[in-house]
Amino acid sequence: MSPQWSPVEIVSADEVVDEPLGTKQKFWVENPDDDRPWLFKFARVTGAGVLGEDWAEWLVHQFGALLTVPTGGGRPAPFAGRRGMVSRSVVDSVSVERLVHGNSLLAEMDADYDAALKRENPRYTLAAVKAALHGVLAPREFVGPPAMDGFDAWAGYLMLDAWVAGRDRHHENWGVLSSQQGRALAPSYDHGNALGFQERQDHLIALNAAPGLRSNWLARGRSHHFAGRPGLVDLAHSALMLASGVARDYWGAQLSSMTVEGFGAIVQSVPREVMSDAAHTFAIDILIENRERLLCDYPDH
Repeated sequence: MSPQWSPVEIVSADEVVDEPLGTKQKFWVENPDDDRPWLFKFARVTGAGVLGEDWAEWLVHQFGALLTVPTGGGRPAPFAGRRGMVSRSVVDSVSVERLVHGNSLLAEMDADYDAALKRENPRYTLAAVKAALHGVLAPREFVGPPAMDGFDAWAGYLMLDAWVAGRDRHHENWGVLSSQQGRALAPSYDHGNALGFQERQDHLIALNAAPGLRSNWLARGRSHHFAGRPGLVDLAHSALMLASGVARDYWGAQLSSMTVEGFGAIVQSVPREVMSDAAHTFAIDILIENRERLLCDYPDH
C-alpha cells in the first residue's frame, strides 16, 4: 500500500521558536506525542504561486525510505493559512547527542577550509568528505549491511539526490551525531529542493511534451556546492567509487529494485490541489530517467 498524504495541522504559534540556520522561514515546534521537536518550514510563495517544497520534501522522504536511506521524515503541515512541512529532529535529546554539520567536520580536517562559503567551495570534495567521515558509523536507523560505514551510507544519500534531481547537498545539509558512544552519520534531511518543485506550470507542460527538453533539463542538474560543480549523476557515481564494494553492490541493488508502479503510485498520492497533473507527470518522468542514468555505467568493483 502506498503511503498516504496526511497533513498535520499546527493550530498554535505559542510553542514555536525561530530556527536561525538557512535562508527559509522556519520554526521549531514542540510535538506533544514525540520526545523530539519538529522543524516547520513554509513553502515559499512567488509571483507564479506556491512553490512545491512541501510535496517535494514529503516525496523524497518516501523514496529515501524505499531505498533505505534514513531521513528525518516529514509530514505536510498547513499553518496560518499557508502550506508548509514538518520534519522530525534528527537529534536524540535523550542520548545527549549534538549535531556536527559537515562544514565543521571538514574544517576540523582542513585548516584552510572555508566553512562559511555558501556556494561552490574548491575544498568541498568527495575525498575531503571521506576523510572527514573516517571512523564515523552508519546511521543508527540504517538497515543495510553491517559492514557499511558512515561514508558508505553517505554515498547512498548522493544517489538519492541524483535520483530525485536534488541539488542542495551543501556542507551544512548533512552531519554527524556525536555522543559519548561515538560518532554516527545523521539521517539525511532538508529535501525540498528536488523533483522540479520550482518550475512554472507552463514550463512543466512544455517539458512534458518534449522528452528531449526534459533530458536537457536533467543534464543541467549540477551541484552548486561541490568543487567543479559536477553533475548529480556523476557525483553519485564518483562517491560510490570511493565507497566500499559492499556499499556499491547494496545501493545498486536497492535502486534496481525500484519500479515505476511503486514510486509512481507514491507520486500520484499527492493531491492535485497541492501538486498539479503536470508536476505529477514531470516528477515520475524524472524518476524514470534518472534511475536509468544512474544504473547506466554504474560503478563496479
